[in-house]
Amino acid sequence: MHEEQDMADLPMHYETSYQWQGKAAEGALSIADRKDLPVGTPHDTDRYSPEHLLLAAAEICLANYVKLIGEKSKLEIRDYRSHAVGELEFVPKEGYRFKRILIHPVLTVSAGSEALAKRVVEKSHRACLIARSLNCPVDIEPAIQV
Repeated sequence: MHEEQDMADLPMHYETSYQWQGKAAEGALSIADRKDLPVGTPHDTDRYSPEHLLLAAAEICLANYVKLIGEKSKLEIRDYRSHAVGELEFVPKEGYRFKRILIHPVLTVSAGSEALAKRVVEKSHRACLIARSLNCPVDIEPAIQV
């Protein structure tokens, strides 16, 4: 399976729109044909922050590739869940940036397919467009269970 073939059906151009809502950092992120997403700062508990969305993008990308590559590899995934953690660092004269993102995927598979599941996760990690596009390491610590 080649990445180019898998990506060929994806749009090659993406657009979002942001509208400030007139109060503090409250805004709405719009994407055509989708519901608006309330956005703000990491301190706004009722809104999504750019920091959380960045982690989510890496986490969801890995999950999507695991499902895609797993299906092509004939791996029956009975359950998938994950948890991501982003670590910030302060760089003098630059400011804060992500030092590392760590994703903990947990796959439940049929007995006897644990080795295949591990290979699928590793291949998915290497294929993830988001992880490959970021300026910080995106690491994984997978757990495979039956």
